[in-house]
Amino acid sequence: MKRIIIIAAILLGASTYSVKAQNLLDALKGVASAAIEQVAGGKLTAVAMIGTWQYNQPGIKLSSDDTISELAASAVTSSIQAKLDTYYQKVGIKSGTCSFTFNQDGTFSSTFGKKTASGTYTFDTENSMLMLQYTTGRLKLGTIPAYAYMNGDKLQIVFPVDKLVNLLVSLGSKVNSLAPLTALLQKYDSVKIGFEFSK
Repeated sequence: MKRIIIIAAILLGASTYSVKAQNLLDALKGVASAAIEQVAGGKLTAVAMIGTWQYNQPGIKLSSDDTISELAASAVTSSIQAKLDTYYQKVGIKSGTCSFTFNQDGTFSSTFGKKTASGTYTFDTENSMLMLQYTTGRLKLGTIPAYAYMNGDKLQIVFPVDKLVNLLVSLGSKVNSLAPLTALLQKYDSVKIGFEFSK
């Protein structure tokens, strides 16, 4: 944690970074949550995700072996989120219209606009993989691999880019590629995009 605070202080004083205070706080929360997840092995998320979560904003998970790159990535996510929000609005994904409920018995339900569906899920704490198996409802999605992480007190459910495109198409979007966004993020080891929820 001391290392994260030192890095944050360097970033605040560096002239090459023009990060608003709120973005920096969000970045610190994201990196601190990632550090906790590494130590806890995803067990924090497994416990915290139980309950009902309301859509808040697009979720982005950028991974890098370099802590400074990861902190910088967290700091720039707000601009990427604004671009993603444009895609989401087209299919009715906005605050108040999208939610997930995870139950302790391994069942879940989700709402995307007027489309609701439910099924079962498993969460592998070792690699943070969330398998959503849709079995009922208007969304005929089958099994979708995703990843779940805590970002401060927010829950992120993110997908490999191609899986998110498939989900958006199922919801009625004409989007067939998020390549313009992912091209901007190639310096990171992995890019996962999805949703961020709050209780």
